[in-house]
Parts: sequence; C-alpha cells; structure tokens
Amino acid sequence: MKYPIRFDDSLPQLVASLNAAYVGDLAAAAPIVIRDFEGRLGVILDVAPAADLDHLNSAIAERLGPYARPEDPVRGRDAPGVSRIIDEAHAAPVLTINGLKIRLLDRRIVGADWMARPVLKPGKIPRIAFVSIKGGVGRSTALSIAATHLAQAGLRVLTVDLDLEAPGLGATLLKPEELPTYGVVDWLVENGISGTDNTFRADCIGKSSLLDGISVVPAFGSQTMAHPADALAKIARASLEDIRDGAPVPLRVQLQEMLESFEATGDYDVVLIDGRAGLHETTAAPVLGLGAKVLLFGINEPQTFQGYALLLAHIRERLPGGEAWEENAWFVQAKADPADEKIAQERFNALWNMDEGSLAQPEKLGPDDLDLVWADSDAPAPLPKEPVPVLRILNDERYRSFNPVENRVQLDERLVRSTFGDLLDWLDEQMDLPK
Repeated sequence: MKYPIRFDDSLPQLVASLNAAYVGDLAAAAPIVIRDFEGRLGVILDVAPAADLDHLNSAIAERLGPYARPEDPVRGRDAPGVSRIIDEAHAAPVLTINGLKIRLLDRRIVGADWMARPVLKPGKIPRIAFVSIKGGVGRSTALSIAATHLAQAGLRVLTVDLDLEAPGLGATLLKPEELPTYGVVDWLVENGISGTDNTFRADCIGKSSLLDGISVVPAFGSQTMAHPADALAKIARASLEDIRDGAPVPLRVQLQEMLESFEATGDYDVVLIDGRAGLHETTAAPVLGLGAKVLLFGINEPQTFQGYALLLAHIRERLPGGEAWEENAWFVQAKADPADEKIAQERFNALWNMDEGSLAQPEKLGPDDLDLVWADSDAPAPLPKEPVPVLRILNDERYRSFNPVENRVQLDERLVRSTFGDLLDWLDEQMDLPK
C-alpha cells in the first residue's frame, strides 16, 4: 500500500525525487524550492544540458502527488517569470535536506512575518519585548513591575500593549479616566485608511498616575470602550498587510513605524513591549522584527519547553541571521519555586542547546544501517556547554491578582525586590543603572 505524502515529508521527498531522476550535478543546479500558500512544491534549477525536464516533472508529480505544483513543478532558470523569483531567493534561507543545499521560498497568507530576517540592530532608544508561549505566566505583571522600577530610577518609560486579543496594560497601569482616546488597534486600522498624524499619536498615549515617567499605549482606547461592539471588527483588520503605492506593508513594518513615531518625540528613554502569548502572527514582530531585547517567559512545565523548542528550531533552521538573534534573547522562569531551580535550569539548558532535528522521531533501522563506523573510544568527550542564563521570578501569591492602581502595596520596594530581583538586576545592567 502506498501511503500519502504529508506536509512534513514533502521537502525530503522532493529532494529524494530530484536525486533519483536528475541527470547531472544536482548541487551545481542550485535548487530554489517554492512552497505555495497551500503547501505545494515547485523547484527552479540551473538545468544541465542532459537534463530532461519532462522526465523530472513526471517523476516529481508521481512521487509527491498533491504536494507537487500542478503544472510543471520543475522549471529552468530561463523560464518566463523566473528571474524575479531568483532575485527574491538571494535573501531566502539555505536548508540542507538529505545532504542537498536548497533555498526555500515559503509563501504564506498568514505567518509571513515569521519568515523575515531578524532585526538585530537596536534603535536609538532601547526596546525590551516581553513574550510567552502561554498566557497566565505573569508576563504583563513583570512588564508593569519593570516599568515602575525604571521610572523610579528616573527613566521615561513608554509601555506598548501588542497583546491585541487579551490586552492588559491599559487596565493595569491606567485609571479609567487616564485611558487615551485610541490605542494600538486603532493605529493599525487607521494608518492604512485615514492616516495617522501628530494629533492622532498624542491621542494614543495615556499618562499613568502610578509614577511620573510611565506612559502607556494600550491595545484599545476609550473610543473602543465606548463602542465595544466594534472591537472585534477592528481586531480582524489590525494584523492585515496594508497596501501602499501598490506594494504590501507587513505588520512588522507597520509596528516599527508606529514605535519610531512615538520615539521621535524625544519623550522616552526606553520602550517596553507586551507581546501576545503563543506563536500567532502578531508575536513575530516583538520577537524578530523590532530590534528588541527579548524576554521569553515560561513556567517549568512541558508546554513551555515544547513551545519554545518549536520557536527556536524555526529561528535557527529557517531564518538567515537566526543564530545571531540568540544574543538578544533571555529566558525568564516565571512562578518559580525554590525547590525546582536545579531541574528547571537543566531543562532550559537542554532546550537552548538542542541540536537540529532533535524533535524528530527516531527513524527505524534498515538493513543498510547495520554497518556502522564506531567512534574511537579514546576520542575526548565533548565539553559541556555553558548553562543558559535564566532569570527567575518567584511564585508569590501576593501577585496572583495584580492591580497596583488599587493596591499600591504590590509596588513596595522590598516586596518587589524579593520576588522580581533577578529581573530588576537584569534591567539595571541593560540600562546601565547604578546598583
């Protein structure tokens, strides 16, 4: 019985089919693979003289079935319209599939921002992004504590809520009467329709009475709260690409422009960004697209490590510049207990140091796999890798319901230091503050 090709098998099967049917040096043909919106595959080759494109097309169509591009999955570099794809492929990631290097152009209707090269160069004003795989880990609470800590140190702090579907910063840091007219969702809707100007920008910023120096751009402003039935209609449009002069403007670019507009006022020393939990399209910008230092929040539980394993594997194996991005990322163990420090550190180390393909299921051995070449027993053992830094925020019941506007005790310096000490020390170091 012939089993159907599935998504995870399609790229390896394409390469296997090319290896079997191509006449010539396949590596020299410099394959460019295009995966369309539905997942179907095509390939562009610098075709050798002896290559038979009709034979290649038949072989790939037979092997991949519905995962092959319907018409001519294999094209030469001189085919109509291919030159534009070749130019685009220069920035595409290079993957090694079954020993063959390919460039992959991954077309997406959603999730395109996850394929963009990470922005590594920081802006003039430091940005720190707070993100997590799951909600309920205290990410927004930690951001609010960070904002008050930096404001107490004399810095002017702008906090921006990019958790558009489960917003929290507006209600946490602002009294109802301090909520600005508009928010991030309004910016993303209006910048592609009516436009945004200095007045609109000012109407997106609320000043917190918690401390002088804390400003908030909430997900939603008072206009949305006055017309709540329109909130979901706005959210549905906020993460879409804009079209400007006939060209698409992805979400990450819109958010970058928004932050640059706020920063251009000269009113802020640091920007704290609250990202959406999970691996949604809107999470890609704070993780990859805004040049921010990224704090990856998680609890010591299997869901944390599984989710981050998927994220890290994608960044390392699919994005040019992915390894360099790691210099801007730190793990934060939230709701940590004193007794689990050692095991949690070991799990974060294993996650950070996982090898390529370590999530895959082990393959079954075949008859040709029994002639193994054993390593020399005298070879030195690999050196242990350095433990990955993990910031720990303690599990403190006093922060289970965080509402500093109503409960100022939650901002008591000794209480905050005992629970969030690692995070505060890290912030002082990043912002070069005296200890």
